[in-house]
Amino acid sequence: MTSPTKSTVVQAVYGIIYDRIKEDVTSVTLSDSSTVQIQTYTGAFPDSEIDTKSKYPICVIDSPSLLWTDFSLTKKQVEGAFTIDIYTTKAESADLFIDAIINSIETYRATLKNTDKMDFVNLESTDKDHLMRSNSMKVHMRSATFSFKFRFTKTVA
Repeated sequence: MTSPTKSTVVQAVYGIIYDRIKEDVTSVTLSDSSTVQIQTYTGAFPDSEIDTKSKYPICVIDSPSLLWTDFSLTKKQVEGAFTIDIYTTKAESADLFIDAIINSIETYRATLKNTDKMDFVNLESTDKDHLMRSNSMKVHMRSATFSFKFRFTKTVA
């Protein structure tokens, strides 16, 4: 994916993060030595009901939210945030996946800044939840929200 521009911030940031997570966070090993592999990477939780354990884990990479502010006389700054959610049927794997996601973003902060032009990428918060999908299947969700900044030259009107 290419670096963001003022006309492609949402699409470019989504693509950069999607590619990074899909390449870097594929599976985790549980304490019982079993391996859990992500089944689906997507931009939104699937609309269809998913009531079989074999369809999980699902990694949802949300499109970024943005706020534009003036940075200088000639530049604007985009202050953005993106959230990555992991849905899995095992609580331990939810924790391990969110750790792997956080580690991936943190490990590649220099690349995000120097190559992808996303400055000050930071973990803002994590969250967790669970829900019952059927009488016998509990789904655990973990999420991590990251902030970033991107600057571009103002359009002269």
